[in-house]
Amino acid sequence: PHILGPVYGRWLDSNTDPRFTISTACFLFAVCFQVAVLGFESQATWLSVLALLICGTCTSFMMGGLSTQTVKLVNDDLTSKRKAQSLDTLTYGLGLTLGPMLVALLSELYPIKLSISAVMWLPVVAGIFTLCLPSLASMQRGEGAKAAPSFKLVISTIKGSKPLRLTIAMTSGASFSIAALPVMAVYLSEAWLHSKESGAYLVTLYGVGCLCGAVLLMFRPLRSDALILLRNIGVLLFLTLILVLLSGSFSMGLFAFWLCGVINSIFFAVTLAARSEYAPTQGAAQIYMWVAAAKISFASLGAFVTGLLVDFSIQLSLIFSCCVLLGTLLFCFLPKINRP
Repeated sequence: PHILGPVYGRWLDSNTDPRFTISTACFLFAVCFQVAVLGFESQATWLSVLALLICGTCTSFMMGGLSTQTVKLVNDDLTSKRKAQSLDTLTYGLGLTLGPMLVALLSELYPIKLSISAVMWLPVVAGIFTLCLPSLASMQRGEGAKAAPSFKLVISTIKGSKPLRLTIAMTSGASFSIAALPVMAVYLSEAWLHSKESGAYLVTLYGVGCLCGAVLLMFRPLRSDALILLRNIGVLLFLTLILVLLSGSFSMGLFAFWLCGVINSIFFAVTLAARSEYAPTQGAAQIYMWVAAAKISFASLGAFVTGLLVDFSIQLSLIFSCCVLLGTLLFCFLPKINRP
């Protein structure tokens, strides 16, 4: 469902007050996820699949859709926007780190069905908080009178904007490459003479790194041009992947995964800034969701390719991920390759 992000973005662009759309998605997610669990229990696979597809649609609004509204809630100066985007990045890191931990803890103490019901109160609370945000209707009334731009116009805007093209390309390449890390964690743990279960520590350190990167940005927001940051942080991300590849011990691997989390968190914040700063006012949500759709799609593709290559060689999977990111950097920023 995330691939249809541009469709959802058009709904948000044409909506004078997106709070209600986003909060409805939160409430619907809470209901449909529990329906999916009931489907598994009753062996009604079709019901689970349908419910999870609806959940996937809802999360597009709960994550990317909500992020499109972030910069509208703060002052128009660059520092305020970057701080807001850093806080947005922190919420993703918290969710990825604390979410699985909370589910695992509750599942150990209580039956699965009860645990899921407890966790599903979180999106309900999130939906209520969303309704409590300052109304965007007054800010968007002038825009709401205009029809949301068509897909053709948005695609034409992206084609005609070099910064937006580079943003989509770098987001896609980085997402593809970084997606290898969670898949590789178990295999790398064994290669570093630890149990498969120890791979969870690698993923946890990666999540902690994401949190550290987001917190760092809140205290020291990035102020350079977003394209320059995409290039510089992209190079650092490539170097951290090389560090994972060259790590020869579990302790070194823990540090490398943590550092990857820090840098990727900063890179993610930069992509948020680029999506917002280079998009025109009309159609901003659609363009934001185009980038989000590319991120999700290439992350899924990266995980799939890693799963295929790991059967042949652990090192081959990491080398391929590094090559994809390096190729993306060269394509985007090498003057002889990149054209206006």
